[in-house]
Order: sequence, then C-alpha cells, then structure tokens
Amino acid sequence: MGAATSAASGERKREVRATVRARRAARSPERRERDAAELSHHLIELVRAAGARTVTCYLPMADEPDPSGFLDWALGAGVDVLLPVSLPDRGLAWARHSVAPQVVGRHGIREPAGPRLPGSAARDAELLLVPACAVDVTGTRLGWGLGYYDRVLATLDPRVPVFAVVFAEDVLDRLPRDPHDVPVDGAVTPAGTRRFPDQRH
Repeated sequence: MGAATSAASGERKREVRATVRARRAARSPERRERDAAELSHHLIELVRAAGARTVTCYLPMADEPDPSGFLDWALGAGVDVLLPVSLPDRGLAWARHSVAPQVVGRHGIREPAGPRLPGSAARDAELLLVPACAVDVTGTRLGWGLGYYDRVLATLDPRVPVFAVVFAEDVLDRLPRDPHDVPVDGAVTPAGTRRFPDQRH
C-alpha cells in the first residue's frame, strides 16, 4: 500500500469512527433498551445454532451495543464466556464471565474481576463475538484504532467463526482494508445476523 493510499485509508477510517460515535451517542434510552433486548435474542440464537460451549464476548461501554442479556443467559445455560482484559502492551488477556463484581480497567472499560487467562485462551473459543465500530458487507472490520482485536484474530484458527457485534446502521457497503485487518464472518445486530462472503477459510 502506497503512502497516499495509506493516508486516504486512515482518513476514511477516522471519518467513519466520528460518524459512528455521534450516531451512537444520539440513541435515546428507550431505543438502547430495545436494541439491547433484540441484540441479545440474536446472540443467543447464534450461539445455540453453532452449538458453542465456549465463546468470547465483551462488557459494553456506554454507547456500544449491549449484550448484557446474552451474558445473563450464558451463565444459566452453561456457556463459558471469555471477556477481554486490556494489557499495557495493547494485548488482551481474558477472564471468565461470572457473577463476581466487575472492575474498571484501562481506557475506562469495565472488566471482570476474576482470574486472568492468557491471550491464547481465545483459541479455546468455538465462536468469537467481538466489538467493532463498523463492518462492511465483505467482512472488513473497523475497530477503534488501538489494534487489540486485530492482533487476537491474526493468531486464531480461521475455521473458528468470528462475528462483529454492531448496530444495523454500522454495516456499511465498503470500508478500507489494510494488510493487518482480519475479516470477520458476519455481524450480529439488533436487527438480526448477517453472514459475509467466505474470506477467512
């Protein structure tokens, strides 16, 4: 990728992030509550259909799609959920979701307070549910620019399905894809689940 192309890609990503941040911040409390319930319904459907017993997910920041209902269901259903713990080197460790209290970690993100598992623990997951700023219909995932999940996804077996968790309007026609960007298999939104063309397997 040439310098001009790289600069254009970076500018486009910044524009999308700013647009998504503003749109998410403008959601009403009523819509957030409705979206959270519908999103969790579709996450449960996906995990059941996959027969997955170990998955990754996340604890949402204020404006992110809220999978809390899914996390509550997983506790009762015996599904082992690995939640991310950010590290100073921009890597991720993991901790199992439980009823234990949560703590506020780096970047003000809530994290589970339980024992830390190494980054390699994600390789035990049969399905990965990952946060994102946006995705496009070819599977390109746009994060928030810190690269945590790009590094995780690059180490995983490409046969393990990865789904970005976003709002329906965050699924775009086209995003720039840089060499380090690992595509995802689909997106789960409050409107349903979308699968993208097979590019990882």
